[in-house]
Amino acid sequence: NTAPSVFPLASCCTSTSRTCRDRQVVCLVTGFSPSSVKIQWNSAGVTQKGKNFPEMMARNGLYTQTSMLTILASDWKSDTYQCSVTHDGTGKTVSKKFLEPSLVKPPSAPITTKGSAGNLSSMPEVFLVPPSLEDLYIAQNATITCLVSDLETPSRPNISCSRRNGDTLTLESTEPVPHPNGTYSATSTLRVSVEEWQAGEEFTFTVKHQDIPSAEVKTINKNREVSLRAPSIYIFPPHAEELALQKWATITCLVSGFWPRNILVTWTRKDRNIPQEAYTNIGPMREAGEEESYFIYSKLRIQASEWQKGDTYFCMVVHEGLPKIFNQRNVDKTSVPEVEDQGVCAEGEEGESDPLWTPVTFIVLFLLCLVYSASVTLLKVR
Repeated sequence: NTAPSVFPLASCCTSTSRTCRDRQVVCLVTGFSPSSVKIQWNSAGVTQKGKNFPEMMARNGLYTQTSMLTILASDWKSDTYQCSVTHDGTGKTVSKKFLEPSLVKPPSAPITTKGSAGNLSSMPEVFLVPPSLEDLYIAQNATITCLVSDLETPSRPNISCSRRNGDTLTLESTEPVPHPNGTYSATSTLRVSVEEWQAGEEFTFTVKHQDIPSAEVKTINKNREVSLRAPSIYIFPPHAEELALQKWATITCLVSGFWPRNILVTWTRKDRNIPQEAYTNIGPMREAGEEESYFIYSKLRIQASEWQKGDTYFCMVVHEGLPKIFNQRNVDKTSVPEVEDQGVCAEGEEGESDPLWTPVTFIVLFLLCLVYSASVTLLKVR
């Protein structure tokens, strides 16, 4: 479980802009896992209702969510608006206050970056990000990331790492990155073998920086006490009505009933990975009425002409609950059932079907047979 980082952002405007009548304050919550955070706004002890945007999952498996509150400039009171974020996974609550944003100075004047976005300086935070499923089971490369956020100065933090037995490990560090709110963040990555991580080896990170009063020490290892539930995989070809338009073909893959929620869903064609930009994953999300169970929905959209070529498309699923960690389902154009053209005839138009036509035809044919039989019998008697 990884606790979130919270960044308070406030809109700026010029003194002659009419938009100064309204102010937007945004609470950016990022880098947390598992999902589900509760965001509350508070002003002078009164709870305010903000607009929460859907959470998004990054490729590293961590989540980001934002909430925005719009207020009248005349109602703005310095140092009274506060955003409080509670993370269910870690039980941690983080609160950040918003200061009165300064008016933007003319372009000729120097602009002070630090604090100009209305941020309130806070203590730096350290987060350890475990390897993603893609790294572990596809790239076969276990990478642990140490992220230090909310740094006030751009100097690189001193980060060291060791195993449980005390052996020192080598890290790859990057230069601090500036952010719009005037703070900096820095990362260091540790590459270990997949076998070490899967075996539950513990790694300890120690972070030192001039903005941190005392060294921050954190440990990380794979949680081996999680009960596993394998997902069910269902793949669906494009609908015949969509194909009839001869423009797009949408293939969908539903993966449901799994636990824990960490899962990887990708697509391949002719044994080649399809770029992530070509498909959209929605989830993982909790199953309705189910406890400790999740589902994810993946949608692949291609040109109808590509689908008609007859290539086979695979929905690839990686989850720890699967017997071999990996499973797939495939589909091609032969999977689409033939749909008969059911014409609709308007009343009185050609092609109208009379429900009495069949019985009348039967009666006429019966009478013709009866007359024919009688005629043959009469001729034989004569």
